[in-house]
Amino acid sequence: MPKTQEILNGLQSLVNERTFYAIIWHIVFYIMIIAFLAKWEPSNRTLAIMLCVPILSVAVFAWISGNPFNGILFSLLTILFFIFGTNASTQPVSLSQQPYLIAGIIMIVFGLIYPHFIETTPIIRYLYASPAGLIPCPTLSILIGCMLLFNGLGSNSLTLMCILFGLFYGIFGALKLAVHIDLVLVFGTLVLGVKYILSWV
Repeated sequence: MPKTQEILNGLQSLVNERTFYAIIWHIVFYIMIIAFLAKWEPSNRTLAIMLCVPILSVAVFAWISGNPFNGILFSLLTILFFIFGTNASTQPVSLSQQPYLIAGIIMIVFGLIYPHFIETTPIIRYLYASPAGLIPCPTLSILIGCMLLFNGLGSNSLTLMCILFGLFYGIFGALKLAVHIDLVLVFGTLVLGVKYILSWV
């Protein structure tokens, strides 16, 4: 595995050299949010398959930027998420209870404005150019936010994968890379973990 500073430099270069793609991803995410507010109700299976795309995007950009570690893990996550996603229910997504709804909204907002690595002067740029869809932690934050909002898409397998990846990348980012805001990802993942455990009780 590369040294800490090499990882940080690679992530920062990726984020600031691929701003155009970050903006595209923000447009996509905002369109989805507007659609949900307009009462769009995709099936659990449809939303799961759709969420594979930002995961795949992270994998692709990891390979392009010379980070095979993230490339391998997110390629694997894409494949597993697609496999389990195609087995998810065809019933419309259902909203979680209020505490999980609030946590889910927090995680999605955090992922969309993820204030790290991007070199920007006007703070408003975080609203449309932060690295969601480009690097792991903000993308996982949005993914986990969706799982919290929509009852894990009715799939324990999808939920468990998100918990494992969220904890790994959140703890790795906070402790190994000293990106302490990744503790927010740890928080959201732990909330999802509590929800997962309570579903078995």
